Amino acid sequence: MNNFIQTIKTSVRSRADSIQIEANLMLNTLNFCDIFQSSTIPAIIAEIKFASPSRGRIYQGNLDPVTIASDYLSHGASALSILTEPEYFQGNIESIRAVRQAYPETHILLKDFVLSKAQIAQGLLYGANAVLLIVAFLNPKLLKSLYDYTLSLGLTPLIEVHDLAELEIALALKPKLIGINHRNLSTLTIDLDISDTLIKSIPNDVFVIAESGIETKADLNTMVSRGVDGCLIGSCFMKETYPGHALQQLLEDNDEN
Repeated sequence: MNNFIQTIKTSVRSRADSIQIEANLMLNTLNFCDIFQSSTIPAIIAEIKFASPSRGRIYQGNLDPVTIASDYLSHGASALSILTEPEYFQGNIESIRAVRQAYPETHILLKDFVLSKAQIAQGLLYGANAVLLIVAFLNPKLLKSLYDYTLSLGLTPLIEVHDLAELEIALALKPKLIGINHRNLSTLTIDLDISDTLIKSIPNDVFVIAESGIETKADLNTMVSRGVDGCLIGSCFMKETYPGHALQQLLEDNDEN
């Protein structure tokens, strides 16, 4: 797919324009960065993702999002990432609401291509306590505006970068949390060496999450050796009928090393 970022922007803008927030927003009080205080190193942010533009339909099982969340949480997940983009990832914002109602204390990342305050407000209203903001998807002025708005609602922004230029933009915000995406969102190709390059330029007081392409115990061990605080993993779990069991297996394999 040629330049996925440009392809998806049109549909995201249309969806964002249709969001209407009528309810009064109550500030979030659940600090997403608390996940890094757990005994699991790195913290695993397990993703509920039914499809992707690079793989098509991923999940072939029959579990609903709440049951998948339960499976993840009972097998070692520190937090959940829920993809809500409907066209390419077959996500739904209602999944966040359903999971939040079932698990009031669980940390939930709204994973989408966010370009409006309405999307962030909707995420809060439905139960997310962290929001993904992608540097490659936003100009610096809009990124700063959305970052500040996310903080104003008590939410944790996860600022995603893929190269040094994007990292420089992200660090100017003085964030608490940065995600290093091994996937180039324009070409959808993966390079696991990206995190090795970028993490050296990130201050020690910033939490780092490695994203995309982590599928084996060797991959996880590599991320640990690089010093990441968390790993966001979805596809290698969601290709299994019971994603939480796949998570448990990955953690057990990692314990053996």
